[in-house]
Amino acid sequence: MTFYRKFSFFIIVTVIFTVAVYPQSFQKNKEYNDKKYFVSQQQKALDILHYDLSIDLNVDKKVVNGVAILIAVKDQSNYFNSDSEIELNFYDNMKIHYVKINSKPAEYSRRKNRIFIKETEVSLDTLKIEIEYSGAPQRGGFDGFVFGWVKGNSLVYNISEPDLASTFFPCDEDPSDKALLDIKITNDSQFVSVSNGNLIETKNSGNKKTYHYKTVYPISPYLIAVYSAPYKNFTDSYVSLDEKDTMQIYYYVLPEHFDNAKIDFAGHLDYMKTLSELFGEYPFIKEKYGIAEFLWNYGAMENQTITGFGYNFVSGNNFFEDTYVHELAHHWWGNSVGPKTWNDIWLSEGFAAYSEALYAEAKNGKEALKSKMLSKFSSNFNGTLYAPKDLFSETIYDKGAWVLHMLRNEIGDTDFFEALKSYHNIYKYSNASIDDFKTICENISRKDLTKFFDQWIYNGKENIYFIYSFEAESNEGMEEVTLYIDQKTRDYPEFHFNLDVEIFYKDGTSETKSFFINKIKNKFNFTTGRKVEAILPDPESKLLAEFDSEY
Repeated sequence: MTFYRKFSFFIIVTVIFTVAVYPQSFQKNKEYNDKKYFVSQQQKALDILHYDLSIDLNVDKKVVNGVAILIAVKDQSNYFNSDSEIELNFYDNMKIHYVKINSKPAEYSRRKNRIFIKETEVSLDTLKIEIEYSGAPQRGGFDGFVFGWVKGNSLVYNISEPDLASTFFPCDEDPSDKALLDIKITNDSQFVSVSNGNLIETKNSGNKKTYHYKTVYPISPYLIAVYSAPYKNFTDSYVSLDEKDTMQIYYYVLPEHFDNAKIDFAGHLDYMKTLSELFGEYPFIKEKYGIAEFLWNYGAMENQTITGFGYNFVSGNNFFEDTYVHELAHHWWGNSVGPKTWNDIWLSEGFAAYSEALYAEAKNGKEALKSKMLSKFSSNFNGTLYAPKDLFSETIYDKGAWVLHMLRNEIGDTDFFEALKSYHNIYKYSNASIDDFKTICENISRKDLTKFFDQWIYNGKENIYFIYSFEAESNEGMEEVTLYIDQKTRDYPEFHFNLDVEIFYKDGTSETKSFFINKIKNKFNFTTGRKVEAILPDPESKLLAEFDSEY
């Protein structure tokens, strides 16, 4: 925010649009995303209930030997007949040794990183699909599946978001097709292998060791994790808010970082308690939370119940509290309530980014909230929050956080936090669209938020820009003040928003008045017994805005 000693004022605020129509602003990107992350009708008609994955790691050859057993239910009313095929995502560089349906050999074909399995059990609702395979997982995206090395030690890990789970096991990459998971990871016995959910058992066989993990809660394929390294670990014990559950928080780090990690990760009990108070109890309380060190050194990845955290960031200086909070917050926003499609990723990344600010506010008050939001400010956000071309741009994270901050201002604190908790309670362990979230906010606030979502989510790409000025005239000991606010838009017709204005008086006092901006040219009158010296819009930084003034 810049403030100049003149009496015109420029404000910038970001904008977007609602879902009932598909405006031109996001339609092109939506079509692009729908094609890039294509989910076929055959996939939609098949619901994966359970993955049983056996992953045998050969770190010397950088090869995975796997068996995937999928339990699925099919929709008999759609797409399944004697000519039907079961369609799964699976990269075609992986060699398939056999495919079975209900323990019987099945015919299959492969095209464009997909496998098409001939459906022979047409009359059955439930299918058991078994595939044995091997190969070197293809790298891509942020990393994919990695056989890494650090200081002479092997470290295996994966980052599958958004659609790289199928580089190492056959699955339905649709983020809304969640399933339960059993995963068995085998590696040389000196390595500790880590995955989602609870550790059920370990088995030794010669110089190999297998770790078996099992989830209680469903998981999207892109959040399924494999870590295997010579980890050392330590734990914390978290007691739920109602004191009925005690859950372990596990930290898996390389030996050289053990002492530093104890310093860096020390805040997690507080992060867990604070976010649970804000959003409702940690949604995976019957499993665990954990952090595993990995070699992606651009940040962290919120794999469900076991976040990956970059090797280079474990320093003993605790520089990355925002990242710890962000990744933990994903366990409400992104993992428990998943995006229905990748067009809805704001519900994941924007919500986690705003959680950083909410944590700062909870610990240090309103000024900390304001400071955190200003650190996320930019005049150069690009595109819409719905159907973004770049799923992981600062627009989705930082503008996404600002839109939640402004929604809070729009409907008030009480309704905002009630909406967050209600949204999570209704959609936990499943998936939601932006319009689903909008409906909950409208029901709780009893406000029509079509315009808000229209200008901030779906359609607007520019920032709001307006000029303000005021006139003051004395009349019988009173000051009659007229405030003018003129919007200057490029592409979007006009923006509607609540604007707080702090009025500074010549006697050294001040007060804040609120105005609703709903036209290009706005004029407001008020009377005061004090002489006005200056006016400052949005003194609490509730809007994504920057100012200039002339007077």
